[in-house]
Amino acid sequence: MNFDPMWDTRFAESDYAYGTEPNDFLKAQVKQLKGKRVLSLAEGEGRNAVYLAELGLT
Repeated sequence: MNFDPMWDTRFAESDYAYGTEPNDFLKAQVKQLKGKRVLSLAEGEGRNAVYLAELGLT
């Protein structure tokens, strides 16, 4: 299976590509997620998943 080396290059940097703060849209909508299970797809470096976990979401 051949994988695109672009992703290896992109995530080889020591800095975060999108920062460490969660997405503004997610922060605005998170109240609707309280008490629910969340599937967070295509997380990249995981900043949104970490934010949701810190709020106690599963």
